[in-house]
Amino acid sequence: MTSDKRVNRRDQARQTRRKILKAAHEEFLERGYHGATIAAIARRAGVANQTVYFVFHTKSELVSAVIDDAVLGPDDPTIPQQSEWWASMLAAPSAPSALEYFIRGAAPLLERAAAVAEVVRAAAMTDEEVMAVHRYHDGMQVAGYGQVIDVVAAKGELRDGLTPQIATDVLLTLCGDALWVVLRKERGWPFDRVVDWLVATVPGSILAEPAALK
Repeated sequence: MTSDKRVNRRDQARQTRRKILKAAHEEFLERGYHGATIAAIARRAGVANQTVYFVFHTKSELVSAVIDDAVLGPDDPTIPQQSEWWASMLAAPSAPSALEYFIRGAAPLLERAAAVAEVVRAAAMTDEEVMAVHRYHDGMQVAGYGQVIDVVAAKGELRDGLTPQIATDVLLTLCGDALWVVLRKERGWPFDRVVDWLVATVPGSILAEPAALK
């Protein structure tokens, strides 16, 4: 019986955390970081204010957890490097095909996380705590995209003048949060159109022979 109670408490805690994260994600997107309040997030989640503070302690810690949750995915949380599409990228026979696996695999992550990451980027300009959150997540993204470039460069030559660092910057620009938000939210492109455009565009911006056999 005691064991069952512990399991139930863990399940309840996970469900509460999930409700808070979902509510916070929606609130941050609707009102921005500074416009969103813990009270409003608690009301949307159907929990007490104190519960939000107990689980996440501060609003900056909460928004950081929202980004983590969006990147990993709510159903089967997995870091990109442990995903099937990452393994397919590693095993790809050429640089263009590796980039395509990356783009198609990363697209759902961008769909979930890009908008809230841009909310954090905007708030970071006037808030030191949020700036720390932004720098942390930006650093994680830079490191991950740098790994992608290392994989790609091992399979095909980069364009003249592109160092791995510059190639990473190019990949971050084309497959990053800002452009994703512009095309999806501001310009209204369908998800598949954005992905297909990136698949067609990115190799030519990074590779010396982008039309190599995939």
